[in-house]
Amino acid sequence: MTTLSIKIDDTDKLDFENICKEIGLNITSAVTAFVKATIRENGIPFALKAKEPAFYSAENMKVLSESIAQDRAGNTVKHSLEEIME
Repeated sequence: MTTLSIKIDDTDKLDFENICKEIGLNITSAVTAFVKATIRENGIPFALKAKEPAFYSAENMKVLSESIAQDRAGNTVKHSLEEIME
């Protein structure tokens, strides 16, 4: 056995500890489970992703879909670039 020492934000530690308690684990057991899963998967056992670009957010996709539907239904006013730049 060996000791693993890490530094994390105090609030994150308390939140993590509370979640572990709710599922019947202590921090050591949860970290050990993570380590075992990482070894078994030969990598981090969950997807690591950057934040989704705002353009592709669900909210923006809904607005774009609604705008496309309005345009297809003929419920839009078309302007020239010159009009917009005035």
